[in-house]
Amino acid sequence: MINTRRKFIKQTSGILPLLLAPSFLSPRFTPSAKNIKIEEINLFLINVKKERYFSFGVWKNRQHVMINIKGANQTGWGETKVSSNQPDFDLSKWSEAFQKIKGMNLIDGIEEVRNQFLQGQWKPIVTEGLLMTLYDLMGKIENKPTIKIWGLEGQDPVPAIFCILEKEEEMVVKQAQIAKDQNLHRYVKIKMFGDFEMDKKNVSALRKFLGPDAFILGDPNRGYDHVKDLNELSQFMVALHEAGMDGVEDPSNLKKEELIFLQSNVGKLSIVPDHIMRPAAKSIEYFDDRMGNYFNLHPKCMGTFEEVNQLAKVIKKSGKGIMIGDSSLIGAACTFWQQIAIGNKASWVEAMEKPQEQDAFINCIEEKATQLDAQGKVTVHFKPGFGLKVNETKLKSFADKYLKI
Repeated sequence: MINTRRKFIKQTSGILPLLLAPSFLSPRFTPSAKNIKIEEINLFLINVKKERYFSFGVWKNRQHVMINIKGANQTGWGETKVSSNQPDFDLSKWSEAFQKIKGMNLIDGIEEVRNQFLQGQWKPIVTEGLLMTLYDLMGKIENKPTIKIWGLEGQDPVPAIFCILEKEEEMVVKQAQIAKDQNLHRYVKIKMFGDFEMDKKNVSALRKFLGPDAFILGDPNRGYDHVKDLNELSQFMVALHEAGMDGVEDPSNLKKEELIFLQSNVGKLSIVPDHIMRPAAKSIEYFDDRMGNYFNLHPKCMGTFEEVNQLAKVIKKSGKGIMIGDSSLIGAACTFWQQIAIGNKASWVEAMEKPQEQDAFINCIEEKATQLDAQGKVTVHFKPGFGLKVNETKLKSFADKYLKI
């Protein structure tokens, strides 16, 4: 751990005074956590059958694992999306490494998971799910909201953003109606495909349906990578802005200087860097507020959460906005990321529950700290940990596979 931390400090020396400001960082661990053993790990695999369309392909289905970890008569909850188009996903093989932390005390377990990521051994698909579960358990043992243990000060509601992943104009409008029905129509994200005419048609239809006041965010997933000339790319983005798009995530596979150029050449359109922000521990090194007006901190890509909070602090200090993204999440991770968004005073949060796609976990929730208010914003009534209480017996009956470690 010492070598890893020294490397991180060396890499981030330019912003280190900010990151170590006493007003921001509070002790990561609390006294009770030192003596608590990780007694049990339970995994619940849920298949989602709703198709999702992207510029790079189609998810016919996707697989999510809900995680709970137990210690001191408390249960922490987390989630990670583990695969797509693999309905026969091997849960046992995927989780073999989890044996490493069973039996450790809670602090050592958290440090082990962090080290595995920072040393390049485990991917975010593993570490984020485990860490959010362990941090939830820590807060419940301490009887304090984890957000407060971390020293995050945000508590005001944050707008939720609804995501549309459809190619056909008619289906785009149908999904926009669902957004209205769920009170999520003020901020809407639309997946794009790098086909200018199709994208323009869909953005125009969405703007017409939502009206002038909604914020529309386009997400091509770097789908315009075939447009190599930055001036030409800028013209495409300006035209999409005129069609109704307010912001755009990663229109192409762009480096720092290219993002800076693009933002300076698209007028009032907001560029929202995403891929370059992954993972948090590395993107702190090369963050530059000229790259965009908002910056996406994307679940399943950040790796570790101390660095997420440090990076968010740097973004806010620069005067730019924070977007908390999504990984098509359906369960325990939604309220976790919503509270990350609130604690870090984000501009909006995409990680919202999706009952129209899969409601198995939602139907097992007995208590939750976050809710959607009448203005389409996520509110929080802080509870110990991240506040989830779940009917585990019911979840076992709903899950496609269950594994106890």
